[in-house]
Amino acid sequence: MSSFSIQTDPGTKYDHNEDTVDHDDALSLWLVADGMGGHAAGEVASQMARNIFLEKVRNSESHEAAAIAAHQQIVLAAEAQQAQQGMGSTLVAMQIVDSHAGLVWVGDSRAYLWRDNDLSVVTHDHSYVQMLIDQGHLNEESARDHPKRNMVTQVLGLGNPEPETRSLPLQTGDWLVLCSDGLNDELTDGEIAQILRTAGCVEDVAGALIAQALENGGRDNVSVVAVQYDGPSAAVVGEQQSASESSAMPAIGDFLRSPLALGMGGATLVFIIFWIVTRGV
Repeated sequence: MSSFSIQTDPGTKYDHNEDTVDHDDALSLWLVADGMGGHAAGEVASQMARNIFLEKVRNSESHEAAAIAAHQQIVLAAEAQQAQQGMGSTLVAMQIVDSHAGLVWVGDSRAYLWRDNDLSVVTHDHSYVQMLIDQGHLNEESARDHPKRNMVTQVLGLGNPEPETRSLPLQTGDWLVLCSDGLNDELTDGEIAQILRTAGCVEDVAGALIAQALENGGRDNVSVVAVQYDGPSAAVVGEQQSASESSAMPAIGDFLRSPLALGMGGATLVFIIFWIVTRGV
């Protein structure tokens, strides 16, 4: 029902890769996990995120429950090994069922939708700069060069992450792209769209996007999963539900500008401190 390409690269700065990518044909499921915590620990965390998430989904647990289970196991592993303390991993995963893409994510690994020659981000980064954007203190252009652009506010393995989920109604021929932040740090959305526009088929997409990210600098590990949905389009009722979800998005920004959200700043700083110490950004 779906064709895809999947690829990961350590980039030009590192000799090791802390990203993990995988898919399960039987489940129609794909994922990207971006590890943090140093040479060994980052790889351990992202691989644990992959393994435990897939195991739980295969056992019919929800995406949210599977992500939380991965978080809990990474915490236990870090507590048991001194060298792995402070490790964590982002996660973005997608499962296609009944003409819908079920998405779950923690951190700043993303999912994009390419439909009718138009690119849109269908996840919402759990990051420091995204928080500033939501609060109206920063715009998208300035965020690209912000010195703290790689700081996450949620991650599996640290604190108390709250995985976000979304059910996205699909249309025949949609392309969906999952990636670690090593891609969108190097490529603007416009550059990503141009590569998708000129790609001959979805099987060429992951390689083409990573090649351009490396050409632009490749300062981080970079991973891409590109999927073409070839099944029937979702019913109109599903599309109306998606529109309702989209119209509710401004409420997130309103909340983040509220006194309650501002009072959560201390918790956010905990994640930022962990990110600075373990990733050195």
